[in-house]
Amino acid sequence: MGDDRRTALFNVLTIVTLVATVCLVGFYGLVAFDVFNPFPPPTSIPVAVLPETTETPTPGESIPTWTPTTTPTMSPPTDTPAPTLTPSVTPTFPPTPTFPPTATPTPRATRSPWPFTYELTLNSPQYGCGWTGVAGQVQDLDGNPLIGYPVHIWGAGLDMVVNSGADARFNTVYGHQAAWEQFFDSHPKQMQVQVQLHDPYREDHLPISEAVVIDMPGYCGAALGYVVFTQNH
Repeated sequence: MGDDRRTALFNVLTIVTLVATVCLVGFYGLVAFDVFNPFPPPTSIPVAVLPETTETPTPGESIPTWTPTTTPTMSPPTDTPAPTLTPSVTPTFPPTPTFPPTATPTPRATRSPWPFTYELTLNSPQYGCGWTGVAGQVQDLDGNPLIGYPVHIWGAGLDMVVNSGADARFNTVYGHQAAWEQFFDSHPKQMQVQVQLHDPYREDHLPISEAVVIDMPGYCGAALGYVVFTQNH
């Protein structure tokens, strides 16, 4: 009798367990297929959205456009000239006294280390084209003749000394009282001659001018080498 009760009890417990299992499986099936959700998510609060307002232009009305403002141009400041001083009354001075003009001295020959300077020109001979030679004159600062001065002449195969003013004929030909002359050839001849003035007052007759080199070109228009010795100091 006791065994039958125990067996009936176990059968009842088994049936209850099976029913509970079937219910549990059915419950999980409903949850899995989202038929039943025992924990639904919280309901979100709706947010109000304001409607956008779009201005619709009235037909026939133009939409205003933005016009940029003109930027003012800065011009550099203009220098304002300083006020000009008005000159006062100019004082009148007495006239400057006028002095008599100063006499202009007569120009003289340039001083040089030698007591006498020279001036050389090549001319046509006074005797025509049948003559070649040298001539000249000796004078002081004012052009006065200095007679008796030895003139040394050398070159072209000749070495001579003649004195100024020693031959009246030469003085007449050249128009000077201290003239001198030396003949070389009866026709124009190309040659080089040198002439130098010496001191007549010393026994050694030292030179008192530099040696003048005369290059004769060999034609009639320059067959006379004319040398003027002028006292310098």
